[in-house]
Amino acid sequence: MARTSRKNKEAAVSDETIKIYRTAVYLRLSVEDNGKKEAESLENQRKLLVEYVASCPYLELAGVYSDNGFSGTDLERPEFQRMLKDVQEGKIDCIVVKDLSRLGRNYIEAGELLEKIFPFLNVRFIAVNDNYDSGSFGTEEILGATLKNVVNDLYAKDISRKICSALKMKRQKGEYIGSYAPYGYLKDPENKNHLIIDTDASFVVKEIFQLRAAGMGIGAILSILNEKGYPSPGKLRYERGIITNNNKKGEQLLWNRHVLRDILNNVVYIGRLAQGRSASCLYKGIPYHRTEKEDWDLVFNTHEPLISMELWEQVQQVNQQCSKTAKDSFGKYSDIPRRENPYGGLFRCADCGRIIKQVCSYSRDGKRRYYTYKCPQNLELGKKGCSSKKIRAEELDRAVLKAIQKQMELFLDIQKLLQNLDTLQKEKVHRDKIADRLQQLQNDMEKKQRISALLYTDYKNGLLAQEEYIYAKETYQTEIRKLEQEADEIRKIRKKEAAADKGKERWEKLVKAYIHTEGITKDMVEAFIEEIRLFSDNSISIEFKYKDEFEEMLRKCQRDGKEVA
Repeated sequence: MARTSRKNKEAAVSDETIKIYRTAVYLRLSVEDNGKKEAESLENQRKLLVEYVASCPYLELAGVYSDNGFSGTDLERPEFQRMLKDVQEGKIDCIVVKDLSRLGRNYIEAGELLEKIFPFLNVRFIAVNDNYDSGSFGTEEILGATLKNVVNDLYAKDISRKICSALKMKRQKGEYIGSYAPYGYLKDPENKNHLIIDTDASFVVKEIFQLRAAGMGIGAILSILNEKGYPSPGKLRYERGIITNNNKKGEQLLWNRHVLRDILNNVVYIGRLAQGRSASCLYKGIPYHRTEKEDWDLVFNTHEPLISMELWEQVQQVNQQCSKTAKDSFGKYSDIPRRENPYGGLFRCADCGRIIKQVCSYSRDGKRRYYTYKCPQNLELGKKGCSSKKIRAEELDRAVLKAIQKQMELFLDIQKLLQNLDTLQKEKVHRDKIADRLQQLQNDMEKKQRISALLYTDYKNGLLAQEEYIYAKETYQTEIRKLEQEADEIRKIRKKEAAADKGKERWEKLVKAYIHTEGITKDMVEAFIEEIRLFSDNSISIEFKYKDEFEEMLRKCQRDGKEVA
């Protein structure tokens, strides 16, 4: 009888560990789905991939990421970037897609992801329909994936060439090629490239032009539209079941300046089509860009106009006059020193989350500037957008400077207290004891693990009965767990001590740099502050950086105080 290896026997009785992958399902559709039920739809992609993940015991669904209406020719897709961020933060270690083309159709970028980025981040990648799994592939699979990426890249460029030519012809013939009809119009059910009037929204467009022709400002018109509850273009699409990446807020989508200005300058409302205002061409390597007005495809009398030419011209005169007034006033107060906004993106509205805007006003004699911080959502949309809130720049500066100074004073008090407690010598002794105890625990665990491993040999050789073997093994395992628990507690203490030391060093540098600063500066704000929030009662809250480290210093102070006592 052949001799059996003791090593192989031990391996046979040990439990096999299966790694569970936290899995992201990624979906992509190049054109807006609009509720279609083709095989490529997002719904069917989701169903296929979720069922696949559920059928694999080593995959655990951690999230679904869906990009609707985004090309695979580049990686600048919001959900794809969010997924990559979750990967970098350790939340995801496996990605599943329908096929390689869903990842991307750019050969270089897709290859970079598969061959460099995903392996570097230890991410498993699975393309279900292509039978590609980076967790179990060989040379043939790698070659196959590379060839498919090349084919996808060539396919995308060939499609780009054909589509560019076809769309150019359609635009020049006066056929509407947009994904959605402009506000106030619908796509003709009998001809999707022809526009017909939308009776549910056309009256809103007419009212907008009439208000502007009367000389009303953009802000005033916005207030009227939102107060009357007229649905904005994005909200109207949402109400009609057309969900895109730009209107996910749904009912919260209000009218804004950008949308209103687009309507007031769009020749579609006088029966013309001006298309090709932006362009990109993959097969020529031309990225997305805005085109010059002379390069637009302008065609007259393509559909029924919503407003008269007379009204249109009146509105354009108002627009031009407003633009001229703005240009004439530009530089009028250039001799008055401007204030730099030291807060930037760190100052946000507590309600809507938008960055608080620094607003400038002038004294009656035009010799002095005044600055106030206000919520831009409220400024633009009124109370419908966000509650009113504001704070004067001088008042904000005083409050922030005082808070920072208080924080620095508190640190100096902590530092002085630690020195008075004579912690420096005690600290060294304390840390040496912790290090020695941790090493002792490690040695004891290794010793007991060796003894525990030898028990199986004694049992197989008949030196221990089965009951004795089981009892001894459980005893040693219990002792090892207790040692591990104590070691974990010590490691936590060491981690807290390290955080306190790091915080002390960081705050020493900050205090040294800014203790004598008499006014708020941008550098100071960025050095100390994580975020400032403005509330509807015009109060503010300040969140400091390194808060955890600072709190750990306070706890260290308390621990050392107890030791002295």
